[in-house]
Amino acid sequence: MTTPSEAVAASRVVFGSLNGLRFFLAIWIAYFHVGHMFDEHGFGDLPLLRMGIARVDMFFVLSGFVLTHVYWARRTKPFDFPDFMAARIARIYPMYLIALALIGTYLILGIALGKSPEASYPVSDLIKCLFFLQAFGLTETNAWNFPAWAVAAEMGGYVAFPVFIFAANRMRQHPWILLGIAIGIVAAVQAFLWNAFHMHMNLATTDWGALRGASVMFCGSAARVAYDAYKPGKAGTYAGLAAGIGIAVITALNQWGVPLIGLGAALMMMSLARLDADYGGTFLSRPLMQTLGNWSYVIFILHAPVYTILVHGMSLVGIDFVANAWTSLGMTAIVVAISGPIFNLIERPARARIRQAWENFRGHRIAKAGL
Repeated sequence: MTTPSEAVAASRVVFGSLNGLRFFLAIWIAYFHVGHMFDEHGFGDLPLLRMGIARVDMFFVLSGFVLTHVYWARRTKPFDFPDFMAARIARIYPMYLIALALIGTYLILGIALGKSPEASYPVSDLIKCLFFLQAFGLTETNAWNFPAWAVAAEMGGYVAFPVFIFAANRMRQHPWILLGIAIGIVAAVQAFLWNAFHMHMNLATTDWGALRGASVMFCGSAARVAYDAYKPGKAGTYAGLAAGIGIAVITALNQWGVPLIGLGAALMMMSLARLDADYGGTFLSRPLMQTLGNWSYVIFILHAPVYTILVHGMSLVGIDFVANAWTSLGMTAIVVAISGPIFNLIERPARARIRQAWENFRGHRIAKAGL
C-alpha cells in the first residue's frame, strides 16, 4: 500500500513519456486518415492502418489518466469544475475554431471557383459543432472536420469528470477494484450499443460518441488511481508495458472490442508513468519528444482540413492524388511541419490569453494540464 509521503512524491512527477506518446498517436491517426479519406476501400482498408481507430480510444485513456493526475493526485484544494472546464476550453477551442474556419474557407473558395464539394455541409451542423454537439447524436452529418467528433466525445468525459474525481476519492484504497469497475463500465456500454442498435462501440462517433469517450476516459482515470499501487519493479514495469501494447495491438487488429483496448491502454499508461517516476523515463520523455508531443493536438485537429485543401488544390492544377504508403507519409509530414509554427504562434498564445482572462475573472490560478 502506498504511504502518504510516497503518494505526495508521485503526484509531483510530470509524466513526459505520456506527452511524447501523444505525438505517435496523433501521427498514426493522421496517417490512417489519408487512406480513409481518399481510398477507403483500398489502401485505407488495410488492417494495419485501420488500427488507427483504436488510437482514439488510447487518447481517451491517456486523457483520463493525465487529467486525474493533475486534478486529483496533484491538487491540495477541492476540485473546482468551472476552473477545470475553463482550462479545457482554453486548451481545445482556439485550434478547434481554426479547423472549422479552414473548412469554411475551403467551401467559400470552392463555390467561387465553381467547384462545390460533393458532400453536404449543413449550416445547422456547423452551429452544433461550435458547441461540441457532434458526438451527442444531434448532427445530420460529420462533414465539418470529421475527426473532431473525438474532441466532442471527450467533452462527454469532461462533463462526467466530477464523477471520476468522486470515484477516485472513494476508491483510493481499492484501486484495482476501481479499474475493474471502469473496464466493466466500458464492457456494459459496448453491450448496450450492440444490443440496442447493433452498433460496434469502436464505430460510435457522432452517435453515442460522447458515451464512448466518457466511459473510456474513466478507464484512464481509474488507471491513475491504480498507478499509485502499481510497483512491479523495473523488469515487471517493462513487462507490463509490453503486455499493454500487445493487448491493444492484437485487439485492434482483430476488433475484439473497446474494453480490451481500455485494459491495454491502462497498462501502457501506468507502465510509462512508472518508468518516468522511478527509472529515468523512456525515449518518449526526451526533449525532442516533448516538443513533438506539444504539437499533437494541432496535428490531430488540423490534419483532415489540410488534407482536403491540399488534395482538392492539386486537382485544380490537374494532379490526381493517389493514396499509398509514400503519399500518406508525405501528407503526414506536411501536417507535422506546419504544426510547430502554428503551435508556437497561435495555439500556445491563445491558450495563455484565455487562461489569463479566466484567472483574472476568478482571482486565482488554475491547474495546467497538457491534454
